[in-house]
Amino acid sequence: MYSSDVKQCAQQIVKESFADILIGEFRIPSQAQMESFLLENIDYSFDEYQTTKKIQLSHLRWSREQIAAELEMQKRRYEEKFRNNLKVAAQKAVNEVENLVSSLKDTIKAWRTKNLEY
Repeated sequence: MYSSDVKQCAQQIVKESFADILIGEFRIPSQAQMESFLLENIDYSFDEYQTTKKIQLSHLRWSREQIAAELEMQKRRYEEKFRNNLKVAAQKAVNEVENLVSSLKDTIKAWRTKNLEY
């Protein structure tokens, strides 16, 4: 889940940190930092209106209280699933940043060897 968001996030971090990577001052973001960054860039809204309509259509005889209780239960499940997916996505983004930085460093080293050493 969120695989394109993970890749874009990692690429953006590496692009924005290019100068720091070159001079060796870049630090891989922590899990918590990456989760925070992803939260800013991923839409995770729960559509209460649509969910309520679906509940009402599938349970025509339920009272408002029953519908509200079901809505809260579905909202809690959605948020829990989102938090779990966010943790997984953040770890994948951290790994992707590590891979991109490593690849970039290898490319720079190869370029230096080819062009700067006699």
